[in-house]
Amino acid sequence: MRNAVGLDISKTTFDATAIIGGIEKSAKFDNDSKGFEQFKGWLTELGCTDAHICMEATGNYYEGIADYIGSLYKVSVVNPLKISKYAESRFTRTKTDKQDAKLIAEYCQTAKAQDLVIRKPVINDGYKLKRLSALYAQLTADSTAQKNRLEAAKDTFVVKICQSNIKHLQRQIKAVKKELEKLTKQSALKDQTDRLATIPAIGRLTAVMLLNYLSGTDFPTSNKFAAFAGLTPQIKDSGTSVRGKPSLTRYGNRRLRAMLFMPAMVAYRIKAFPDFIARLEAKNKPKKVIIAAIMRKLAVIAYHVHKKGEDYDPTRYKAA
Repeated sequence: MRNAVGLDISKTTFDATAIIGGIEKSAKFDNDSKGFEQFKGWLTELGCTDAHICMEATGNYYEGIADYIGSLYKVSVVNPLKISKYAESRFTRTKTDKQDAKLIAEYCQTAKAQDLVIRKPVINDGYKLKRLSALYAQLTADSTAQKNRLEAAKDTFVVKICQSNIKHLQRQIKAVKKELEKLTKQSALKDQTDRLATIPAIGRLTAVMLLNYLSGTDFPTSNKFAAFAGLTPQIKDSGTSVRGKPSLTRYGNRRLRAMLFMPAMVAYRIKAFPDFIARLEAKNKPKKVIIAAIMRKLAVIAYHVHKKGEDYDPTRYKAA
């Protein structure tokens, strides 16, 4: 098994557990530049030059140490749901920062190599793209929440507050979209964004969001990217009695999955992939199943367009 290090990260500190050659060591560090240097020195003292470091995607608290240590070691940022399910499989009942770091290290040590996607170092433009994309997603979610409150509101005062909040959020969303557009038209990200925007039903904003995810992690295959988006079917078929309908797995980035929904709807309406859609319709697949299949197809195409550095080729996917 591989040498592994698990990090449990909070706003001001992070706990580390290293499992090197079967020996377990733990320590705690400040989540700042000084702490990063101390963590690096600690790993050097342990002699783990080939360790794989894993951490959960918790807010943005992990980014500092991930950026710093990612130039020296393999780093994977793991979906917290995977760690949670792993803890359940181990019947873990104790929950402390130190115990969580150990659990993450054990997952990192035993997981299959293909399940540990390597995080790419973030360049300046990529870092700004990541921040703006996260801000846009948060503002959009806040706006949706306010609209839902407005719809349920009965009191005049509450209605006015919700309407005011929605207007303010819409102005902010517009400003962020403008900043994203400027970033991807005046930087090294322009060509990559332009290529993704050649895919049918993928607008420039969606292309920007896709680029954020595709450039931030080194996905080895298109299937891994689709799985990251939560667009992998979950099969429930066991013995003679269990025959559940396939459904999308919960293991995935819900924001990326939601982002692909409207483009998939547009692609379905304009018949962007006529042969593909016709085959699914011939099998009497429900519309929502077809939309989910198109979402996955768009994710796979986006991966290949980005990976190969080539514009979308309609002849390649016409009959796919």
